[in-house]
Amino acid sequence: MKESTKKVLKTTIITCSILIIIELTIFGIFKYIEYRKIQDNINSVYDIYNDSNRNEIITDFNNTVGTPVETDEDLYLNAVGVLEIPAIDFKDIVVEGTDQVALAKGIGLFEHSNILEGNVCLAGHNTYRFLANLKNVQEGDIIKYSSALGNKEYKITTIKQIQETDWSMLQDTEDNRITIITCVRNRPELRLCVQAIENI
Repeated sequence: MKESTKKVLKTTIITCSILIIIELTIFGIFKYIEYRKIQDNINSVYDIYNDSNRNEIITDFNNTVGTPVETDEDLYLNAVGVLEIPAIDFKDIVVEGTDQVALAKGIGLFEHSNILEGNVCLAGHNTYRFLANLKNVQEGDIIKYSSALGNKEYKITTIKQIQETDWSMLQDTEDNRITIITCVRNRPELRLCVQAIENI
């Protein structure tokens, strides 16, 4: 092999190596930025309440009949987000699952639901601590949702009663929306369903 060919080959290998290192470095920087963003959002979920609000929530939770006592740390480690409905002065944590244990802690994220994109499907008890006042919302009211993956704001478009066996409002959607379901007092066969579309 000629000396000039060796030099060109050597230069090409060095150049390619440098380019690969640069690409990997840029990729690493973007991944780190993405990681920090997710981490910051997780921190915002846990910091969204001040200490007095946290203490109030823990007190209410621990005074619920038949529920085990959990510490502040235990409760917030289970949180995946925060739901806020300013029109009815409501704000509470969102936890994974909709069984009785999960719904004693906060608003439940349905097992099949995405955490942020598509149709975010939530359920909660019709009690003073949770969604007793959901019946007072109106079309156009704002719903705010903060999660470990990001934050969204929605505008209420649908308020209706549905049968307890009707799961159609919980189907995944191409647009971003949030669906909240709670019981209807003295009507065990019915559910109140509030749905809101992302406010862009």
